[in-house]
Amino acid sequence: MSQSQTQRSSRVDLLHGSILKSLLLFALPIMASRVFQQIYNTMDTLIVGHTLGDSSIAAMGACSSIYEMMTGFTFGVGNGLAIVTARCFGRQETERMKKSVASCIVIGITVTLVVTVLATIFMHPLLRLLKTPAEILEESYSYISILSVFLFVMFAYNLCSGLLGAIGNSFMPLVFLIISSLTNILLDLLFITRFQMGIRGAAVATVIAQGFSVILCLIYIIRKTPILVPERQHFAVGKKLYRELTTQGLSMGFMNAVV
Repeated sequence: MSQSQTQRSSRVDLLHGSILKSLLLFALPIMASRVFQQIYNTMDTLIVGHTLGDSSIAAMGACSSIYEMMTGFTFGVGNGLAIVTARCFGRQETERMKKSVASCIVIGITVTLVVTVLATIFMHPLLRLLKTPAEILEESYSYISILSVFLFVMFAYNLCSGLLGAIGNSFMPLVFLIISSLTNILLDLLFITRFQMGIRGAAVATVIAQGFSVILCLIYIIRKTPILVPERQHFAVGKKLYRELTTQGLSMGFMNAVV
């Protein structure tokens, strides 16, 4: 099978043929991806509960709502930003599409930097606001602080996934996410049971596994979908496009964070 045939086989054509069939083929991997993103936290909880005991599992449970909020926010922003890219792809506006991808990268870096700084400053007060018991407060903080500092890794995957989805490929991001989920389980066992890193080991395992999925996505995009790779000149975009993307991305992000 040639490279072009491989690309077509993993891409859903949303412009031709049966709309219902195409939407189902496109939407199912996205829904499955959201499930597998939640599996990161679920598997961390199961392994921590089995190896570290009730105190550590309580510490993870105390910050689970924060983790779910971060997951929902990055998922929403990544896919919200990609909506404009999808429109350009449908209209076959290649130059504008590459400009939208460049804008997504700039906006994504800015948003995640701001959120990471705010999370670093207000994470302790937020845990207290959620009535986290004093005896597990520091352990909860040690877990969620690592995830919040490396929030950009989670966002990078969701942006790559959203951009691939923008051209009709929702299958490959799911494949990469499944691989990284399995990696996360292996690293959990390694860091927690072998290296005795405690609850922090679960957070480090999650970050590394997510980073692995980002690397796989980037390699795939560069090699298989160069249409999504912007060049230097594509970063020179107008305020209108930045405003459109920012509004779209943040609205989707906040919507997913609170739902």
